Amino acid sequence: MTLSKQAASLAVLHVTDVLQPLIILPYAGRVLGPMSFGQYAYALAIGQLAAVVVAYGFHWTAQRRVASLRYEPAAIASLVAQVMATKAVLFVAVCLVGLMLAGDVLALSRPTFLCAMLSAAGGIIFPAWLFVGLERAWQAAVAVVVARVLALVCFVAMVASPDQVALAVAIQSAVPVVSGVICLPFIRPIGFGGFRSVTLSTIGMQLRNGWKGCLFVAMETALVTLPVALVEHFQGYVAAGQYSVAEKFLLAARVFFKLLMDTFIPRVSYYARVDPAAGIRLIRRALLTVAVGIVISLGMFFVAPYIILMLFGNEFSGATPIVRAMAIIPLLMNINTLTSNIFMFSYGYENEWAALNASGLLVFLAASYFLSFIMAEQAIVHAMVAKEVVVLVVSAGFFLIGGAAVLRRAACDAGGVRGFPPASQSAPLEHEADRFRS
Repeated sequence: MTLSKQAASLAVLHVTDVLQPLIILPYAGRVLGPMSFGQYAYALAIGQLAAVVVAYGFHWTAQRRVASLRYEPAAIASLVAQVMATKAVLFVAVCLVGLMLAGDVLALSRPTFLCAMLSAAGGIIFPAWLFVGLERAWQAAVAVVVARVLALVCFVAMVASPDQVALAVAIQSAVPVVSGVICLPFIRPIGFGGFRSVTLSTIGMQLRNGWKGCLFVAMETALVTLPVALVEHFQGYVAAGQYSVAEKFLLAARVFFKLLMDTFIPRVSYYARVDPAAGIRLIRRALLTVAVGIVISLGMFFVAPYIILMLFGNEFSGATPIVRAMAIIPLLMNINTLTSNIFMFSYGYENEWAALNASGLLVFLAASYFLSFIMAEQAIVHAMVAKEVVVLVVSAGFFLIGGAAVLRRAACDAGGVRGFPPASQSAPLEHEADRFRS
């Protein structure tokens, strides 16, 4: 699959994931009422948190691994089985902890909690990372679109009163489960013989291999959720509301960066193994996407303030200087996605990449604290900018020095590794298996 088709498929997948919950939102609010809708939203949030724990960063580490193994069907089958088994172990652990906390610590009944856990269960049988890593995102996109449409129809047809909170949670949380069932015909060519390789030691190995991806997800989640809480702590609820409105534009921009990562990481990871110089050249070409980051940043500075006033009114005019201060962040994130999340993660700097992400969070927290004494109104925003600048400086240094070294080695080797076709010419797995048997 070409990069343009991969990007288009990923765009459909991510847009569907964003739109379907938004379409359901007003209907759910009217039918369930304020109290039951709050329970519904709370249960979905708990389910999403559990799904993040069960996913354990495999969307990073397993996706990169499968991208480099695209011509080794037996190894792919073993990887899929081991990741599924590891996720199942994590799922059981999360379920046991959740059932113990439900009703006391968690404001959920046990049946509602189990309904919310369908999202985490679906993550076991729906290997989106596999399809993205093999550059067959269209297969995941088809499954997600069908599952989301089915969930929308079932929600409207079956949820009709505040007493049906558990049913509403179950329908929305079951999207990954339905996606996994739809994907079974796509997974069959891989085969299920890989489960013979699953042992306690391989599960432990996957946990060790995946912790850096898990750390990145934890850092990213913290950087998305902490700012509102910190703004409230430093400036109160009104300021937190203003910040929350401005932040929505940055959250929308993150969809583009997710699309950028999922498009380029599989191809770059493959090239990093078989033709490292080609991967560096691809990243350099991908730097042209910085133009999109510039457009997003300019839009946040010049257009977003008018959208805020039009949609929310003058009461939220305080969000205008915040969103303008945020405007530089999309440009910084665009470059960091390529130099840090794609280059460093794919080219053997995984430990440094994990340390850089952890350091970024520490920079954000420290800057938030010290800047709160100087510029209380925008301390959090400038702390976010400081974090992105630190990541940019460090990762750009790695890319410039490490990338140049890769190109020099390739020149000395007169073309590098031979014998592997380019990723854009990859064949279906069943044909790849025939290729290796012959």
